[in-house]
Amino acid sequence: MLTCFMITSIACAQDIHFSQFFNVPSALNPGFIGQFDGDYRTNGVYRQQWRSVTVPYRTLGIGGDARDFAGKKGLGAGAWLYNDRAGDSRLNQFHLDLGASWTEALGTAGKHSITLGARLGFTSLTLDQGGMSFDSQYNGFYYDPNLNDGENFQRDGHVHADLHAGAAYRYKPEARKELSIGFGLFNITKPGIGFLGEPDVPLDMRTDLSVQLALPIADRWDLLPMLHHMAQGKFRELDAGANARYILLDRYGLKRAVLIGLHMRARDAGYLFAGLQRDAWTFGLSYDINTSDLVPASRNRGAIEFTAIRIWKKQPPVPVRFKACPEQL
Repeated sequence: MLTCFMITSIACAQDIHFSQFFNVPSALNPGFIGQFDGDYRTNGVYRQQWRSVTVPYRTLGIGGDARDFAGKKGLGAGAWLYNDRAGDSRLNQFHLDLGASWTEALGTAGKHSITLGARLGFTSLTLDQGGMSFDSQYNGFYYDPNLNDGENFQRDGHVHADLHAGAAYRYKPEARKELSIGFGLFNITKPGIGFLGEPDVPLDMRTDLSVQLALPIADRWDLLPMLHHMAQGKFRELDAGANARYILLDRYGLKRAVLIGLHMRARDAGYLFAGLQRDAWTFGLSYDINTSDLVPASRNRGAIEFTAIRIWKKQPPVPVRFKACPEQL
């Protein structure tokens, strides 16, 4: 019965995920809060999926974080919110959390660092029963929406609190060389979810592992290989791929580059990535090419995703080359 399938999916399916995990630091891991070169960072993402199959799934997310928050070196603070609406059922998920992190530099040169972070927030789930159809509404010849669906929802909304934690290691010996490894735990409290008035089903805890590397391979070319693995209940997801970055300008504090990449999500999709870095801004565009069992319906069309990152950095004072002589004033 569709109702049972829907409730099971809510309780057991994976949390929302993005193809450009490398461009959505607020969603990736609490250990990445405040782990960037700058003072403040904001990031946004929009994803639309399965438009060729049904009413598209749409996800919009916005996040921001600060490094050395309130003047305290090593302290990071951040916030992350998203809204996700799922196709015909119009199941809507709104999430908001606040987090903090602590970064400890290792060694005198500060090339190595370890960050520990945590986020606490809430999630609101609502559904629109009018957007769903059930077997009991088939009259023997065709689907009749006027027939009673025979379902008895005790509520059409649910709110729960949750806790997430993570750790990240960063090694940056030079401007164009970097290694980042992160591990996160999500849904630590395993909140219960349900709409039928029966005992709520606990949401499975999710583990998240990411590895990102940047290294120069030529005068103007950098290679950025990466891997992302998630596990939640019986579900697994593995993303692997690499981006190539061509540097257009890197001097006087100006950094501009174009990026292209090829990635795959095991047993689900391959996706293409294109990006632009222009000083404090980074933009990304990706498109998923579906390769799963849904191909007969999707015709290989999956999802399109847009990302943007903005970093604010305090500019150092311009050095004074000449000093005025008091006798000449």
